[in-house]
Amino acid sequence: MLKRFIPLSLLILTVTACSNPAADYDAQEVVNSANEQWNAAFNDKDLDALTELYASQATLSPGDGNVLNGQQEIAALFQGFFENGLHNHNIATIATYSSAGQVSQLANWSADAEGENGETITFNGVLMTVLQQNEAGEWQVVSHIWNMAE
Repeated sequence: MLKRFIPLSLLILTVTACSNPAADYDAQEVVNSANEQWNAAFNDKDLDALTELYASQATLSPGDGNVLNGQQEIAALFQGFFENGLHNHNIATIATYSSAGQVSQLANWSADAEGENGETITFNGVLMTVLQQNEAGEWQVVSHIWNMAE
């Protein structure tokens, strides 16, 4: 079940957020901060903190042709990850791009789970995130897409 659940879940996430971009920001700092917050919330299994990184109108496609709508459905997906023992999530940025109040990153991701025989199974892939500032000046994910290597 875990092996089937992870690939379907780690594919596409799209989020809508309010746009009020500030002119002064360092794209790499924005990406680094977003990655630190996401990894910390996920690795601490802090479902509330993780969910709040997404806009209230977030949509997420787990790669199976379905779309999850809103923070509650997204939270249920991440809760499933936690229940299946996914942990030790890491993001390693490959490239950062910035334009018109948006910051994007191309990165590698990885996460571990315990296999049936107690061995550590590492899942990994490539992700792309697009961040945009909301009206409060906080950076939120507006698009998050990832895949999983086989």
